[in-house]
Amino acid sequence: MTQTRRERLRLQTIDEIKTAAWQQIAKEGAVALSLRAAAREVGITAPGLYRYYPSRDALVTALMIEAFNSFSEALETSRDACKPDDHISRFREVCKAYFQWAVSSPQKYALIFYTPVPGYTLDKESGPAAQRGFLVLQNVIGEAYMAEKITGDAASMRMPAALKSQYEVLKKIGMPYVPIVTHLALSTWSTIHGMTSLYLYGYFSGFLADQSESFVDLEIEKMIRTLGIK
Repeated sequence: MTQTRRERLRLQTIDEIKTAAWQQIAKEGAVALSLRAAAREVGITAPGLYRYYPSRDALVTALMIEAFNSFSEALETSRDACKPDDHISRFREVCKAYFQWAVSSPQKYALIFYTPVPGYTLDKESGPAAQRGFLVLQNVIGEAYMAEKITGDAASMRMPAALKSQYEVLKKIGMPYVPIVTHLALSTWSTIHGMTSLYLYGYFSGFLADQSESFVDLEIEKMIRTLGIK
């Protein structure tokens, strides 16, 4: 359906508001995000901005969804560039994409994974976008597991009953694989997330100088061996 001029202008204004908000976050951090400041940057009044975002939290939610989707698309693109049966490459490239996206989009990474916005609680509207990235990694590990291409000891370890029950709950609400797959995905996620955060916030520099990316690549290869992906 062809958009009307008014619809095009509305979408353009929404994009301009979000761009202004991202610029504000880059300069001052998410804690300083202000509807009035975004309105001034775009050239509209604060009451005028409320026609697009009725509150600061509504703007934060829009930014969160945009960031989560950008992140997930990076993971999906890296996964889909590999052959479906090349489980090692799919795992490797998704992990690398996690790190590389964060390095190229540090403000977005900080908003969704690190910097809390005072008084803001993640809106239910953000739920599908927030889960999407994890589901990419879970899918890569799940497909390898179903193809019997995960042969490491981790795949056969005994899981505490309470933890297994929790993973079964997650399965019922949209994470479609058996508990061990969810556990391996969450373990992998924790590792790559930890490395990424340590790098972005300067903790690696004293140890690794300019070799942080080599360190991350080596750790990804170690995870491949630990999981026994074939």
